[in-house]
Amino acid sequence: MKKISTTVQSLIASGLGLPGMQELLAQELPDDGINAQVTYYDEEPLPLSKLAFGSPERYKINTQQLSWVKNLDETYNLTVEYVHEAMSGSSPWYVIPTADEGPLQAMTGATIRDKRDQLSASLQWNNAGYKHTAAAGYSIEDDYQAIFGSYAGEKESTDGMHTLSWGWSFSEDKIEPTDAIDYGRVLSAKRNSFSISGGFTQVLNKNAVIQTGVSLTREAGFLSDPYKQVWVNDSVLNDSRPDSRLMWAWTTKFRQYMNRSKAALHLDYRYFFDDWGIHSNTLDASWNQPLGHDWEIAPAIRYYTQTSPDFYGPVFFIQPADNYWSSDYRLATYGSLSYQLNTVLRKETWSLSFGAEYYQSKEDLALVGTPQDTPALVDFWRLTASFSIEL
Repeated sequence: MKKISTTVQSLIASGLGLPGMQELLAQELPDDGINAQVTYYDEEPLPLSKLAFGSPERYKINTQQLSWVKNLDETYNLTVEYVHEAMSGSSPWYVIPTADEGPLQAMTGATIRDKRDQLSASLQWNNAGYKHTAAAGYSIEDDYQAIFGSYAGEKESTDGMHTLSWGWSFSEDKIEPTDAIDYGRVLSAKRNSFSISGGFTQVLNKNAVIQTGVSLTREAGFLSDPYKQVWVNDSVLNDSRPDSRLMWAWTTKFRQYMNRSKAALHLDYRYFFDDWGIHSNTLDASWNQPLGHDWEIAPAIRYYTQTSPDFYGPVFFIQPADNYWSSDYRLATYGSLSYQLNTVLRKETWSLSFGAEYYQSKEDLALVGTPQDTPALVDFWRLTASFSIEL
């Protein structure tokens, strides 16, 4: 009945060393320093008109994050990070069909309490013109634990005009759902993932740079959500998904520095598809504007749209022949808009950042696909503050 955390993500990263190209709230750490960050996440309640039973109150998550960076010598740089999350609230369970009101969402009670602790470390070093980063970590929840690792490499051309990047990551996860016997859930299960990526960054001129890359990820093992159920042919059954998944993503980022305003335009696009039948498109745009010598402000907007997998439906009146089904709203055909405002105060030895985001999702925001009535689609607020200081 609660969302299972994704423990590791593989990102293509290259230093964009042009004026105004740094990412706001990207936790830029000095060679020797500490960064502390807090985040508050609050999902809006489910409308009572869409509620079958349970609590309409949804998740609230408080996250504290502490990072320490140490420049060991001219070659090696060490980063250690600790994350603690505390979450509470109610979670979507399954959808019930009704003749008069359409599909209604069954929710859990507002008694879910969970926490997550994660410790990770990464080592970065330079060797013969190559930049390497190796990382590993461990994450644990009441019912979930994972060990993960990654490697990323970069090679910049001799003229500094382009950079090649590559990497891989893996995760080994174990799930032990709570109240498994009471609710007929799996007692224990394992899943794993492996990802490879490659990218290319090109400096177009003294004020513009573009970066593009692809990634391929394979997941295997228990990929169903043990806390979700589905209405299938007048019975309520456990969520059932294929035990393997192959995902492909293409990402392109463009940065343009504006001489007159001393600002930077950030444009990002990501296309994703997998062998479950999901296709998604993400568009990001932000404007990073300095205010005086110390302040920077960045309004941003993001549009996202996805199609649902072959085995998704709010309810199933006929049992699918392959025995795969899910009514998890995160797999529905829908679109979303996210509005963000970030600010940074930068001083010689420290910086202070604040960010706010409002996210709204709806079926009719979907660009492609055939939306179905999905009562559990979520809207949320997220507030972030971080502080970095050199030691």
